[in-house]
Amino acid sequence: MDIYTLIATVSLVLQIAVLILLFGSLGLKGRKKLRQHGITMLIAVVLHTISILAVMIPSFGVITSGDFPVLISAIAYVHGITGIIAEVFGVWIIATWRLRTSLQYCAPKKKLMRLTLILWLIALFLGILLYLHFYTTLLPL
Repeated sequence: MDIYTLIATVSLVLQIAVLILLFGSLGLKGRKKLRQHGITMLIAVVLHTISILAVMIPSFGVITSGDFPVLISAIAYVHGITGIIAEVFGVWIIATWRLRTSLQYCAPKKKLMRLTLILWLIALFLGILLYLHFYTTLLPL
C-alpha cells in the first residue's frame, strides 16, 4: 500500500468514525442527554475538520486539476461543495452553542441541524465513491 492509499484509507476510517459518533449522538439526544449530545457533536466536527484540512483540501486540488472523466470531476465538485457547506454549518452550530445547557438555543436550529446532517451524508457517500474509484477496482468509472 502506497502512502496516498494509506492516507486516503485513514481519512475514510476517520469519516466512518465520525458517522458512528453522529448516530451515537443522535441516540443521546433521543434519551434527552442533550449536553452529551452536543459534546459528541463537537468531537465529530473537530475530527471532520482535521480530516478536511489534512487530507481533503490537498487532494481536492489534485482531483480538480487532473485530467479525469467528467463524471469523476462532477462527483468531486459536488462532494467538495456539500462537504464544505456541511462543515461550515457544523462549525457555526457548535460555535454558537458554546456548551450551553438550555434547550431554547437548539429548537430554532433544528432544521439547520437536519440539513447539515443530510449534506454531510451526501458528501460522505460521494467521498466513498471517489475512494472506491481511486483506490480500489470496485468502481472503475
